[in-house]
Amino acid sequence: MRIEQIPNLPLRVDMAYMNGNWKYYTMDTHSHGLWECNYIEEGSCVYEIDGKEYQLTQKNLILLDSSVPHKMRFNHERPCTVLGFSLSADPQKGPAAFPGLLDMLNHSLALCRMFVSLNHALVFPDARSLRGDMLRLYHEFEGRKDALYMTSLCYHLLCELTRLPLTPKSSTQYYVEKAKNYIRQSFYLIKNNEQVASHIGLNATYLERIYKKATGTTLWETVTACRLSAAEELLAQPHIPIHEIDNMIGFSNRQAFYLQFKKRYGMSPSEFRKQAVLSHSPA
Repeated sequence: MRIEQIPNLPLRVDMAYMNGNWKYYTMDTHSHGLWECNYIEEGSCVYEIDGKEYQLTQKNLILLDSSVPHKMRFNHERPCTVLGFSLSADPQKGPAAFPGLLDMLNHSLALCRMFVSLNHALVFPDARSLRGDMLRLYHEFEGRKDALYMTSLCYHLLCELTRLPLTPKSSTQYYVEKAKNYIRQSFYLIKNNEQVASHIGLNATYLERIYKKATGTTLWETVTACRLSAAEELLAQPHIPIHEIDNMIGFSNRQAFYLQFKKRYGMSPSEFRKQAVLSHSPA
């Protein structure tokens, strides 16, 4: 569907599904709505769209123009599990909190580029980071069907799609940047590498390896650096008790905070505060 054909209406979730063990299922060619998004949980399948075939396997995600006739073809020797959802424009104008589709594209160059380049379908080689939100959408559709919640998830998922790499070569850097961003935002809550990896959607050992190769530092060294940078800012504020700062920035105890701080700055937190106060005192 060309951009000029998209109605300026909010999105609506037509369907969200998780179809397991599609071994003997046969699908007829069909069309519906605006867009469909399918993530391959396991197995493999082929999408046939307007005479072109798209081979999909585990971790792949396809975004397609579902107004174009399409169908899925399955390997009957191997099951295929698909997690997906489909979207239409909402003639009821949906929850007032959400923009119309054209308004959304006008305000997001990344979304506009993605839909301009769609040309029937886009295949993302590794979409594991979207799996959690897609599962939440599926469970909501099967349960409460809260329109506001489902609509917010589908807008979020479309924005996240624009950040997924379209080639396997670039996927490593994508996950490294994703890990960096998560650590910057949540360093005070992170307990271990597994927590970071779970958020990213990767195995912890693999994430640590690609992160160290790309940055020259470990995940935990980055967590510690973020905590100490936050401590530096807090110590510059005399009204905040020093004995509360270690807990505020995520250290498990005061001694660990003291040792890491002195290792980085060459002085204790209290000495650092004295210097900070003196440097800000009027001459």
